[in-house]
Amino acid sequence: MSVQTETGVVLHVDAVSKRFGSNQALSGVDFTVPEASLTVILGPAGAGKTTILRTIAGLEMPDEGRVILGGEDVGSWEPRHRNVAMIFDNLALYPNKNGYDNIASPLVIKGESDETIRERVDAIAATLQISHVLGRLPKTMSGGEKQRVALGRALIRTPQLFLLDEPLSSLDAKLRVELRAELRRMQRDHGYTFLLATPDYHEALAVADTVIMLNKGRVVQVDRPQVVYDDPADRDTAIFVGAPQINLLKSTHLPNSGEMLIELAGVTLRGPAHLVGALKGTEGSFELGIRPENLFLGDAGESPIQGKLADIEPLGPKSVATVAVKDEEFRVLIDSKAVPSLALGQSIGIGLTNEERMLAFDLETGLRLRA
Repeated sequence: MSVQTETGVVLHVDAVSKRFGSNQALSGVDFTVPEASLTVILGPAGAGKTTILRTIAGLEMPDEGRVILGGEDVGSWEPRHRNVAMIFDNLALYPNKNGYDNIASPLVIKGESDETIRERVDAIAATLQISHVLGRLPKTMSGGEKQRVALGRALIRTPQLFLLDEPLSSLDAKLRVELRAELRRMQRDHGYTFLLATPDYHEALAVADTVIMLNKGRVVQVDRPQVVYDDPADRDTAIFVGAPQINLLKSTHLPNSGEMLIELAGVTLRGPAHLVGALKGTEGSFELGIRPENLFLGDAGESPIQGKLADIEPLGPKSVATVAVKDEEFRVLIDSKAVPSLALGQSIGIGLTNEERMLAFDLETGLRLRA
């Protein structure tokens, strides 16, 4: 059935819910995917990422809601009639076909000529760095090689929509970075429409036009990647997107002659202006979020926050210093070249930068508090 849809929108997932027994896998999931875009569904294991992709593909039927593809309600369509290419984390390669025949299979079904098939398979294999496995069966391939063959089989088609479920998860770190850049380039160059699911926020921020943050079967936030990092909708998103993990500190705010004082870890700080409006009308206690890159180490006697250096975690050019302040711990991102001058157990101070990036969350609901 044809339905009215926004111009330039390939997919509209319309209030889709899905239950497996007592498990509510999806709850009113609603989002759109624009044409020629790379949209990423980001979330932890069990968030419902694979379920929503399988529902779009027609491998699962929603209990409620609609899947509108290219302006058509495809709820009653068989998977083979939906013009999508799929690669899921179980790969599903043909075990009795070599790499070449696995990649070529969609074109063989379409009846393309041998010359066309050879040309396109060779091009895809070169891009994905798997030319050496074209003559081998899947059982002789590594996990990463199998994943790239499955990716090649999806990319060789020209559907309305590509559904990619953690397509790079089996690759080593170097190849993963290379291939995600190549995927992004191919998407832009060819105008493909990708809907990619991943639990890796680095991957999401690196490639996405739009990030759909999914948690416990619900869409929490839909935004540009940097907005999801800088302006998360709730505590769970702030924790999930970012490493080192954001500092979350139980705090109390007190009015002070038109300003605001914030008490945390036995320290009183002047609250930044943007939090005055956010906390207006709330009870005194809330959770303050400060990213580690917005703190710095200083002299104990000259810094607003003072504590003892509890740990240092090297991360290459940067390191994470953990400072114990009463019953709280602060993670601070520092230059690794400063590490030799530090000693565990020493008294040290913490200063704040970019105070306008402090975040406030409701203690009970975890939702972001905004002006």
